[in-house]
Amino acid sequence: MVIAILSILLICMAFSLIEEDMNWRDVLIIMGLMGVTMIVIAGSRSPYDTPDSDSYEILYYSVNSLDDLIREPSFVYISYYLNALGFGVNALFFAYAVMSVPLRIGAICKLSPLPILTLCIYISYFYQLHDLMQMRCAVASSLFLFAIYFRANRRWWWTIFFILFGFLFHYSAFAGIIILFFSNKELKKWQRFVLAMIVPLGLLFYFFGFDYSYLVPDELGGDRLAAYRELKEKGKEDDQSWVFYKHPVFLLNVLLYYVCLIYYNVLEKSYKYMPIMLKIMAFSFICTLTLTTLSAVLASRLHEYFAIVSIFLWTAAAYAFRPVTYGKIFINAIIGIQCLANVFIYTLGWYTNHMK
Repeated sequence: MVIAILSILLICMAFSLIEEDMNWRDVLIIMGLMGVTMIVIAGSRSPYDTPDSDSYEILYYSVNSLDDLIREPSFVYISYYLNALGFGVNALFFAYAVMSVPLRIGAICKLSPLPILTLCIYISYFYQLHDLMQMRCAVASSLFLFAIYFRANRRWWWTIFFILFGFLFHYSAFAGIIILFFSNKELKKWQRFVLAMIVPLGLLFYFFGFDYSYLVPDELGGDRLAAYRELKEKGKEDDQSWVFYKHPVFLLNVLLYYVCLIYYNVLEKSYKYMPIMLKIMAFSFICTLTLTTLSAVLASRLHEYFAIVSIFLWTAAAYAFRPVTYGKIFINAIIGIQCLANVFIYTLGWYTNHMK
């Protein structure tokens, strides 16, 4: 699996350098072939190849005893019917991959001016994080990208539809409703200043330990926030090792965010969705910096859900270079290193530890 991931990344990198010289049909063919390969990798993996996959195996075979409130309706029903038909857990992996990968590629083609480069960026991190581990979030975040596209084009009902549809796959997807308040209008100087202040103010929020979850009414999610608070108070969080200022991908995203703000006037001419993507990225930082005191698990999940837009900001950053090919080479170098790190952390590291 590791060799397969690195192979498709290298192939995508090679094509990304020449995609502007390719016709659209050839781009779609390459994206389709890469998508099929990604589905096969995700669907044929062993439950012990990546974190969380073994947990999915346990849930899959115990689906008949699951409380519907524990897991999203989609997971319960998909698992139930695949079980009833006598399929093993890999059928579940394939089912989610068949949904998430085509949706993701479709969204990338709609939102990216350089779809092959964007796919490279996606493979380097989010493919491993979502499609190979957090399968439910993989589908939900793919649907969220479509919601962003329709919101940017002011098609409100389709935006709401894709957010609510994503909610059936992962409850955190409902937080995506926030994009109804984000427009794609050109950012004024004062708006860029406000966006630039998000991280410093969030750090103050974090280090002073503010917890505003007590102010949220139960009917607006306050009861679920209380459940996360209780887990943390009892020391039962399942991912206490996630610390945002020690997470290299988070720190890279902060750097990327400020580069995009600094070069906004240049980048927005080449990437029309820059305003809404920056706003969503800013909100991902808000989630991380203001919710970590309540629950590191909740903060990390929401950050990763919204930070999916970073794949488009990285793509847009290529236009800060002249010629753009230099930008592609620079970004490919960064994501290549990132992919290798993720492979060793998520895949080889997990497999080695499991075999001990």
